[in-house]
Amino acid sequence: MPDTRMPLAGQHVHFNGLGGKGIAPAASLAHQAGMLVTGDDLAPNHRTRAFEAEGVAVTIGTNTIPDSTTMHVASAALQPGHDAGPQPMARLEFVQHLLAAHHKQLIAVSGSLGKSTAAALFHHILQPLVPSAYIGADVPGLLCGGKFAEGEWAIVEACEYKAAYLALAPEIVIALNLVQNHEDDLGPGTVGFERSLTTFLTQSPTPPRLAVLPDRVAALLAPHLATTSTHLQVETVGEGADWSVHVTDADAHSTTFRLAQHGTHAGTWTVPAPGPHLVTAASCGLIAALHLGVSPADSAEGLAGFKLPRRRMSTMYRDDRLVLIDDNARQPDQAAALIQALRQAHPDRHLVIAVAPWGRKNQRDLPAWALGLHEADTVWVLPVGEAAVPGGEVADADKRLAELIRLEGTPAYTVQPSGLLPLPEDRSADRVLVATAGYDASLAAFSTLHDQVITAFGTESTSTA
Repeated sequence: MPDTRMPLAGQHVHFNGLGGKGIAPAASLAHQAGMLVTGDDLAPNHRTRAFEAEGVAVTIGTNTIPDSTTMHVASAALQPGHDAGPQPMARLEFVQHLLAAHHKQLIAVSGSLGKSTAAALFHHILQPLVPSAYIGADVPGLLCGGKFAEGEWAIVEACEYKAAYLALAPEIVIALNLVQNHEDDLGPGTVGFERSLTTFLTQSPTPPRLAVLPDRVAALLAPHLATTSTHLQVETVGEGADWSVHVTDADAHSTTFRLAQHGTHAGTWTVPAPGPHLVTAASCGLIAALHLGVSPADSAEGLAGFKLPRRRMSTMYRDDRLVLIDDNARQPDQAAALIQALRQAHPDRHLVIAVAPWGRKNQRDLPAWALGLHEADTVWVLPVGEAAVPGGEVADADKRLAELIRLEGTPAYTVQPSGLLPLPEDRSADRVLVATAGYDASLAAFSTLHDQVITAFGTESTSTA
């Protein structure tokens, strides 16, 4: 007799691009839900190896669909042309299908930036509810960002690119921020995303019942929401909003804050990682948790176990002279948030941020990048290299960005990963903090740079990478 608790158990699902950070957590959910999972990717990585360690059959070097496949999930990067097998599903389409089959209710985490880290935060805040999770990052304690659990709720990172999140039917939506991103899809500025997010909130067959929005997001969406007929309950966070946040203590490792609803104290919590952006994200998740009946004490206990995902302020090396950090900050606002967090964690060190903001076929907003980086003590700009494409990035954008940063008053240099690593003449190499920031596509360049930084500024201590 079939197990009604695992309605998809035994069904064969194949994942093209298994090693991708968007596909891998979907495959992880399927594997933990008892499905027969196979996958492929053109090159191995730590995710394909993790699946192999779980007994998943992984084909490397080609995209092939086994004959026994009943469901096929394809990476957006996969070129069309596979005629055999079932019609491919997008990753969030499959996630919705799997979670709905198990009667899970969804909390969608949306926004331009920081979704993965916020979703990992919410997964801990809601631990009393034993939630499932789909998160596009390498989260400690989760298999490739996926967790299938017995609770009725699931936290899903909701990607806005090409309106992917419209495949979801969440009960609750948390929209963290709205900044310019995905210009090739949503256009310049934020208006395109404002319209897309409004559609997500109001026009799905089963619209969400609750949206938790920072005040800036609420202000941008208000004109759009005013033109719709919706029963959506909106809770806002920020100064003069429904919920206010007051930081009571901050040190190198954590930030403690209070939440109040219309002046009434709701509780005090501590985020066990530095950075004001994490307080904003945690506040949104805590408001959702309170709506779901999770007590402040229980959510505080869950939050205490939070650890940052991979490539989020990850310490690669540390000794008395040098701290070396790696982060995936790839937009100006992310870089500014990273600098704030590193100032909190290492207030007495000379902060050097090495950026490679080149990755997609969009043209960078270089003045915005200069503003985002100018609070560092020194900036190293890596070459554009192969990211220079017709209609996208220009080959000398690295030199132009360095000049704009210098105009903001911050020393900035273009550097090669194997070249000289300059500091201002009045600055010694003692007590330096170097942070690399950019797309995963820059990891090879960053790895070379890390070795160079350790040789130039480190002692004989051992790397913590």
